[in-house]
Amino acid sequence: MARRPKRSGLVAGIDLGGTKVTFGVLNAEGKILAMDKRKTKAITGMEGVLDRVVDGLERTCKEAGSTLRDLDAVGIGAPSPVDFDEGVAIHAVNLGWKNVPLRKLLEDRLDLPVLVDNDVNVAAWGEFTAGAARGWSDALGVWVGTGIGGGIILGGKLWRGAFHTAGELGHMVLQPRGGLGRRTVEEHCSRLAMIRAMETLISSHPQSRMRAVLPRTPEDGPIGSSTIAEAYRAGDELVLRVVDDAADLLGLAIANAVTLLSVRGVVLGGGVTDALGKPFVDRVRESFEWHVFPTTLRKCRVVAAELGDAAGIVGAAALARTHLIGGG
Repeated sequence: MARRPKRSGLVAGIDLGGTKVTFGVLNAEGKILAMDKRKTKAITGMEGVLDRVVDGLERTCKEAGSTLRDLDAVGIGAPSPVDFDEGVAIHAVNLGWKNVPLRKLLEDRLDLPVLVDNDVNVAAWGEFTAGAARGWSDALGVWVGTGIGGGIILGGKLWRGAFHTAGELGHMVLQPRGGLGRRTVEEHCSRLAMIRAMETLISSHPQSRMRAVLPRTPEDGPIGSSTIAEAYRAGDELVLRVVDDAADLLGLAIANAVTLLSVRGVVLGGGVTDALGKPFVDRVRESFEWHVFPTTLRKCRVVAAELGDAAGIVGAAALARTHLIGGG
């Protein structure tokens, strides 16, 4: 059993992604005192990832001039549908996890109260409380990175749904006859999907700068969003074709979600969005406006996230403060 909060005012936020983990220690006013990141290394397995989480959190606390024992609570966003009440990561595809009792595992290791939620839920909450969605009554957060996730805020509250899985936009079927690995939003629009498309098309684009980095071996590691963005800005024909197609399809998926939810605005975040910037957001917005119904929903804003890597840690810490130690 984790120890009861000490009310020091210090809360940690962790954003656990398929590629990297971001850590932050925040004070009672929500100011980030220290922030750090490291690679997830999912290949090391669940125990290896959790070891890296604990070690990374200890290091971030040290940078903030504190220790784990000084923290009141920890909030963590996991790349998975999450049973919020039980703190269980139901299916983290990019980590290879199923039904992992993440809250219990971390509370046992940290001896601290831990809140677990979906990674895009916490990032969307960070943007809602301190970023691009400040002042909105409701919002849809869409994070494009290794995979694609969504978070829904309605009436000023996170909407998790009766089965705790609301917001999984990445797993919505986009092309029902697309074949294995080509059906969902994530399988068409994520960074991994873009890389797979480039691998398929590289032979017909001999001048592409991506030829120098494709194909990859496990030892090479993944191709990062920054590599894609550099080629995109340079006007690489292959990369332009793949990225623009992904943006168009993502805009279609977002239009479907907004047609259903009628939210005030959409926040686009994640590594791909951050790296590609305004041209990518504009392309997604154009596709969204073309497909959304009725046309009055074109008033729905589609904007880039403002907090960058900090969105997840800010949101996770804020949720932990509210749910575990009664802070505002």
